[in-house]
Amino acid sequence: METQNPVVELELYFIRHGESMGNVGYGRDNLTFKEKHDPLLTEKGVMQAADAGDFLKETDFDYVYSSGLLRAVQTATEILKKQLTEKELNILPLLTEVGVKPEYEGADIAEIREFRNNAIVAKDVDTSKPLVCYSQFSNEDELFARAEETVKYLLSHHCSGEKVAVVSHAAFLTIVIFWIMGFKDKCPVFDIDINNTGITKVIFYKEGTNKYGDIVFKYINSTAHLK
Repeated sequence: METQNPVVELELYFIRHGESMGNVGYGRDNLTFKEKHDPLLTEKGVMQAADAGDFLKETDFDYVYSSGLLRAVQTATEILKKQLTEKELNILPLLTEVGVKPEYEGADIAEIREFRNNAIVAKDVDTSKPLVCYSQFSNEDELFARAEETVKYLLSHHCSGEKVAVVSHAAFLTIVIFWIMGFKDKCPVFDIDINNTGITKVIFYKEGTNKYGDIVFKYINSTAHLK
């Protein structure tokens, strides 16, 4: 039976980080351990993130999440700068890019706060563990399991119509989008080319209240904000 009053439980904005030194290369071989494992944004990447912030400033997010990798933290910081009111940055390790290896322990919250001084570890995250997740590109079962855990975390913490920004990485965001689409057992034969600061908007409705389905993708990888 069709209802005239769709009930939004969660409005999610998945955002890839801006262009990083890892995307374009440093132009030299003698990289530091930190540069190799946790590259920062380029000047262009910072501008991309600022443009995304301008595009999203009227959205007035209830919560903003980021992975603990510094390129995502920098991107989220630029977006938060443009919000109309001050908001905390929630660090959620589940959002880590695919392929981070255990040799990199990740930045701690003190280092992250050098970029965003009101950054906090997200609610119900074990603070005794590193603020990164380790994974392999080839282990699809593991990646889909983390995608499921990520979506369930967000839905369990926000189900009253909140608007939530999630800043993460291309490969992991692709897995999350595939999981939401229902490709839970195997990656499909197509791919999604997620650009730097590409934005994907997904709305989760209360079951049965929206005639177009309980989950609606409003757009995928929008780069309309880039100049």
